[in-house]
Amino acid sequence: MPKARSFGAKLAHEASTEGKMICPKCDTEIKKIKLVRARKGKNKSWMPKYDYVDICKCNEKDILAGKI
Repeated sequence: MPKARSFGAKLAHEASTEGKMICPKCDTEIKKIKLVRARKGKNKSWMPKYDYVDICKCNEKDILAGKI
């Protein structure tokens, strides 16, 4: 059975910026999300297209509104 972490250890881990990408404009963490878009296939049918996009507070509204 794994060792249980204390509440203080969990907070310290969450507050750590080690290994996280930080946006220089808005100073928030950049996260990678998966976008699913519709596209037409060869036989005129709709197929999903999967893209991975970096998102932060700077471009969050544009990406979620579908403007990219």
